[in-house]
Amino acid sequence: MPEAIWISFAFGLGLLVKVVHLPPLVGYLAAGFILSALTAFPGSNISAEPTEVLGHIAHLGVLLMLFTVGLKLKFKTIISTEVIGGSLLHFGITCFVFTPGLYLFLDITWYVAFMLAVALSFSSTILAAKVLESKRELRAFHGRVAIGILVMQDLIALVVMSLAAGKTPSEWALIVFGLPLLRPLLFRLLDASGHDELLVLLGMLLALVLGGLGFEAVGLSSELGALLFGAVLANHPRSQELAKSLWSVKEIFLVGFFLQIGIGGLPDMHSVMFALAASLILPLKGILFFFLMILFRLRARSSFLTSLALTNYSEFGLIVASIALPQWMVPLAITVAFSFVISAPLNRVAHSLYERF
Repeated sequence: MPEAIWISFAFGLGLLVKVVHLPPLVGYLAAGFILSALTAFPGSNISAEPTEVLGHIAHLGVLLMLFTVGLKLKFKTIISTEVIGGSLLHFGITCFVFTPGLYLFLDITWYVAFMLAVALSFSSTILAAKVLESKRELRAFHGRVAIGILVMQDLIALVVMSLAAGKTPSEWALIVFGLPLLRPLLFRLLDASGHDELLVLLGMLLALVLGGLGFEAVGLSSELGALLFGAVLANHPRSQELAKSLWSVKEIFLVGFFLQIGIGGLPDMHSVMFALAASLILPLKGILFFFLMILFRLRARSSFLTSLALTNYSEFGLIVASIALPQWMVPLAITVAFSFVISAPLNRVAHSLYERF
């Protein structure tokens, strides 16, 4: 079973990059590219090509990630002017500025330029959450604002993915509007599941079976289903316990997603140049967030710390690209990895940077 060997190799590289204080995701992507390079090497006996099993693992990782995002969808987290206004304005300005620039410099269609701008507008939920949690700042004001903006971006990404997929729902899709009626039953199941493996299995049942397969059966996006089932449970007192119990499982499956990208093909010079150019304009993303937070009357310190947490590119951009721009997966993957290499060290010294500058 080659997938087991690939995941073991990804673990090794993930551990290696963690030693130098970089996110393991960078190692997973590198593992995929190295496996792809070894396959292409003359005389090599190693065969690494995307398989159906790896594709399923990758898809499960995406669904579990969206389910855990749904578990954080509490209205008190996202209903504030700085969160709603900041996320929507940043998304609109980024797309308005990036789309014509990408169209002119890359000689691509307007649709491709717009979808690339959309993919680059998002910030990483995984990186920001890990950085804030490691500094015990998830519950700080700037941490709550950053997470709220990330949730709004995830919702925008989901809308874009649904439109890009172009699926036509069946008449049974109207059943979705009755989903809130299931809340009492789901709450009872969550209460009865205890604190051990049944809790994890319940989360996987809701995310993968009812949300994933259930929504696909009525012609809707499986990603939308996973997110909505998570959102239904968001107000339960144990929703965050469920999210934490699924965290490791989700991360393991997401290894398959990043491995699949790397194994799918080696980056060429154009991909690397695109990633470097996107990395050079990354500070503009943080500066825009900073001034938008100032516009919404946040203190300079809170604005700076929030903006720095959001100064990166997102794994959600890769998920959007997997549906709308599969030919751009490798360039965007390298772009995300470069942004993590830049953002992670800066966030560790965020308070020192603010005090100095």
